[in-house]
Amino acid sequence: MAAPLAALSILSRPTVKWGNAAGLVVSMEPALIFLLTLYLQDVLHLSPMATGLVFGVPGLASVTAGVIAGRVIARYGSANILTIGLLVQTACAAPLILVGTSTAWLAVLMPALFIGFFGHVTAIVAYMVTATSGLPESEQGLATGLASMTRQIGSTVAIPILSTLAATQVTLLAGIHLALTVDVLVSVSAVALVWTGLQPRSDATPASARRMRRPPPAPHSPDLLLTHSDLTPE
Repeated sequence: MAAPLAALSILSRPTVKWGNAAGLVVSMEPALIFLLTLYLQDVLHLSPMATGLVFGVPGLASVTAGVIAGRVIARYGSANILTIGLLVQTACAAPLILVGTSTAWLAVLMPALFIGFFGHVTAIVAYMVTATSGLPESEQGLATGLASMTRQIGSTVAIPILSTLAATQVTLLAGIHLALTVDVLVSVSAVALVWTGLQPRSDATPASARRMRRPPPAPHSPDLLLTHSDLTPE
């Protein structure tokens, strides 16, 4: 196609490629919220009001993260903060794999959600910065649209996929355990890949080796050599 809507060459840039890959995984968080809503209402039998409070209180961490994320990224770099934010989101989802039928698990669930939401929002800001960095002005709009589309795809696809996995089990609780396990495994893999992909590329060839590979200067032809007598007028 002579004039494609979006040039695929933009994905050859590591920041765009790995930033959007991280954004795809970060955007799976709504699927976790959906599964935990089922857990709170159908397993712990909490009322809709109580369920909303369980998510609302940790939601304050999201507001805080949105305020300070920009300053933290400016100081430590978007790649580092993206990896840390995604790692925090994953680490806080891991203990939820073990939730049971007792309301005592709320003592684990709410702190995990509070810290996890903080890491989630921080990772969102960092992935948007990463996915739109290192580009000329003419490609900024395309990169921003691509990053926004990635987030929409991640949140749209993750809910039906994890819900389908949960439905394969005999009980709802077992299905939630399975879906959260898959979510954590995918996130752990993403952390490793994104961290590796965003590392700055170093020149593997040292300067001394490059100098050694330079071709030797061409020998001077005897016919072209000038002597002092040639330059002295008679």
